[in-house]
Amino acid sequence: MKKAILLMSFVFSFMMTLAQPTNTNITPTPSYFDGEPYLIMNPTNSQNLVAAWMSLKYANGQLHIALKTRASFNGGTTWNTAVTLPHFSSTYGSADPSMAFDKNGTLYVCYIDYRQSPDSGGIYVSRSANGGLTWDTPSKAFDVYDVANKRPIDRPWLVVDTSSTANAGTLYITTKPAPWIPAPNRNYYKVSTDGGHTWSTIANVDGGTHLVGSLIAAPMAAPATTVDGKFIAAYPSFLASQNPLPAFYLATSTDKGQTFTYTTIYSGVASANDTNYKNGYRLAADPIDANKMVFLTPGAQNGDDDVFAFNSTNGGQTWTGPIRINDDAVSNGKGQDMVWGNYNEQGKLAVTWRDRRNASANGFLNAGYDFYYALSNDNGLTFTANQKLSSQFIAFDTLTELNGNDFMSCEYRGDTLYTVWGDTRNGKMNIYFAKTLASINTSIINTTLDGDEPQWNIFPNPASDELNVSITNELIGKVATVYDANGKVIITKTMKENDVKIITKDLVKGIYFIKIGEDVKRFVKQ
Repeated sequence: MKKAILLMSFVFSFMMTLAQPTNTNITPTPSYFDGEPYLIMNPTNSQNLVAAWMSLKYANGQLHIALKTRASFNGGTTWNTAVTLPHFSSTYGSADPSMAFDKNGTLYVCYIDYRQSPDSGGIYVSRSANGGLTWDTPSKAFDVYDVANKRPIDRPWLVVDTSSTANAGTLYITTKPAPWIPAPNRNYYKVSTDGGHTWSTIANVDGGTHLVGSLIAAPMAAPATTVDGKFIAAYPSFLASQNPLPAFYLATSTDKGQTFTYTTIYSGVASANDTNYKNGYRLAADPIDANKMVFLTPGAQNGDDDVFAFNSTNGGQTWTGPIRINDDAVSNGKGQDMVWGNYNEQGKLAVTWRDRRNASANGFLNAGYDFYYALSNDNGLTFTANQKLSSQFIAFDTLTELNGNDFMSCEYRGDTLYTVWGDTRNGKMNIYFAKTLASINTSIINTTLDGDEPQWNIFPNPASDELNVSITNELIGKVATVYDANGKVIITKTMKENDVKIITKDLVKGIYFIKIGEDVKRFVKQ
């Protein structure tokens, strides 16, 4: 009986531990400012997550900005050595990562690398065939002079068509003019059909009777692709000759961006709000139903910033909304921003955001914050009670006023929600990761590597004719040793490059182990 009581006490304590939100700082050697994180999940391996962010450090009296990525192959429990993507000049800085997997597991990242005064650089795209462990040489997608006076390289968003149509594998990037370019401005896009090595001529997303107008300085186009092969993008407009009210429009292309049709997501009376809020918006498409999509945006219709959903069930022809997602008291002066969202593979929706409902101050300045989420099983018509993602209330810091941390990011698979964001709980802006059983608001305890240890991965597992071994640079020159289940050495292979194939076709079916350094992994020969 005593043992049973002890066991029950242990289980209860363990469950109570799980119930608390758990956050992991995935920033290696945390720097002064790490922002704009992006999280992506491999469609061929749900345990493979990749995070990207911009990292800012002071060194030798100068400010340096670089783009970093970090991968996990066990659902976020541990993360590999951070990889820094290259600059194309010693005077360039990087910003604004965006990533996408194609349906076969090839990963793409795009980012800005540029210098202002004199303006030079552009947007670059790199590819990873091993789940974000290593990247190939980046290709230039946009040049800062593609539109001479507009510098069309700000806030690039990359999406890839993962449908089974003729458009599968097509890459799209949307951009807008640099932030120092005054209105009037338009938004831009390019298309690639060869894995991002070459790109179409720059063109505008807006058009026809759905122009941005002359009053909006940063008309970001938020893109997505649908399961039936369409390229879609949402963007703002205010042009009285088209619509007397400010609006968000949807552009839709069925022919890889050669032509577009347009519909209205929303139009309404402009509402004043605090420009310190991060008012970025998000478009997401249901992965199993081409007719369903959702548009997420902050709005101040109630006097303070809330987060809203607009949804369509007919391919973007008509839209509902605005549907308020945050469930704190209406018009309480507590602002929400940094909204993001994604569908899981069953078509259920998760939305995440930054939230100040627990702050003592109203508005943006001097208001501390948490991070929250809500779920929807009906494409954004209704949402569950809001739940916390952050493990502690974060006091206001002037770092939150800086540009470069305008978005958070999440992935949703089954009932598990994976989320990254930047916050200032330690006096720096760093990137935090949470893994949550979403329906019961239960954190899954996770840890991260203490340092930047060498990492490696094997695939496929089970293996048939060959086993792929991918390593970080620190392991090049090391020996990979394959043992059978009895501990007998079967194969040795020197790792001379990042990706090495070990031939397994002649092995007897069964369980094997592979060792590099002191780390051992198990695989099955089928």
